[in-house]
Amino acid sequence: MLKIAKEFGVSSSYLARVCTRLNVPRPERGYWARIAAGQRAPKADLPEALPGDEISWNPGGGGVAIQGPTDARLETTVAARRTAAKASLKGPHDLIATAKPHFLAGNLSREGNYLKPAKRNLVDLVVTTESLDPALSLANELFNAFERKGHRVILAALNESVCRPEVDTRDTPTKQPSYNNLWGPARKTVLYVNGTPIGLTIFEITEATAMRYKGDGEYVKEADFVMPKGAHWEQFHWRSVKDIPSGRLCLQAYSSYYTAQWSRQWKERHPGDFLKKVTALVKEVIACEAEAAEAIATGKQRAEAEDMRWKAQQEQWRREELQRKREEAEKASRNELETLLVRCERWDRLDRLIEAVTMQAADASDESKARLDMLIDAAKRIEGRRPTLEDFLAWKTPHERG
Repeated sequence: MLKIAKEFGVSSSYLARVCTRLNVPRPERGYWARIAAGQRAPKADLPEALPGDEISWNPGGGGVAIQGPTDARLETTVAARRTAAKASLKGPHDLIATAKPHFLAGNLSREGNYLKPAKRNLVDLVVTTESLDPALSLANELFNAFERKGHRVILAALNESVCRPEVDTRDTPTKQPSYNNLWGPARKTVLYVNGTPIGLTIFEITEATAMRYKGDGEYVKEADFVMPKGAHWEQFHWRSVKDIPSGRLCLQAYSSYYTAQWSRQWKERHPGDFLKKVTALVKEVIACEAEAAEAIATGKQRAEAEDMRWKAQQEQWRREELQRKREEAEKASRNELETLLVRCERWDRLDRLIEAVTMQAADASDESKARLDMLIDAAKRIEGRRPTLEDFLAWKTPHERG
């Protein structure tokens, strides 16, 4: 660990965490000492990567590769069968075992008192305190049932291309948006069915309920409200309709890639119904694999088409920019050459003028000749330096200007 960590510029403890994250086995403490003493020590094999596993690591923290299905229709792999055998044991699923304390230690949403745990890497549940235990029980039964069939349920990698749709807890959603600040996980809870990622969210449904304003910002159900005596109290306890958590749960399955999205919901008619029909629910979710896979395939096609369009657009911009630079280089070369030609022409004209006036001043007075010399010097100063070979050699062609 020390040697390899030094190559990557990280600490050995950090590299150990990377190995754990990538399911790469590493020697236990004392392994190399036993080898040095001539003892035989077992060497663990690299386990087979399952769909959803991270299979690369970037020291700079960039995107990593995710193991995808080699063939979505192949039989369950040996590693998946081992996972299924482990899940067949009665007990809490890995995502459920320690989740409850984290949910209870968080805050509450603005509306409905939905739990908002501070920890973001948790199973995807959007429920109230009263429905937390039923939701955890349902998630545990579902996840174990999925894994007994060889379909793993894990927290997906951060860059797994599964976009979680917005959770609308209303039993009958309307066009009016919901502004409740519900909790959302950093890593999605994903079921891999034959390698196809299907996101899972369990949330508690709200029902539109007639309410009465009790006072101090508190509302109570109309059925539980007792109006104080006196008709004048009516104006202080107005009626309202609010979405109240009902105790009924909804299972939302979804999958996406790029802009192609697919989702489906199953809702309880009465609290606790799902626990009575976990087997049927599992079959229905697994049966959605074809729809989810089609959405992913459509999304990949759109992404590839968009990538091709973007590359074509970039190539067009590159050609246009190249043409613009060529035109600018040609214009600059022409202007510079024109400047040299103008200077040469002006000097040629000045030379002819000087020659003509000098011949005419052969018989002029000394005073006129002195003034003529002064004027010739002034004219040369005004014209500046005469173009030379160095000036022409310094001129750049359009090709040289790039």
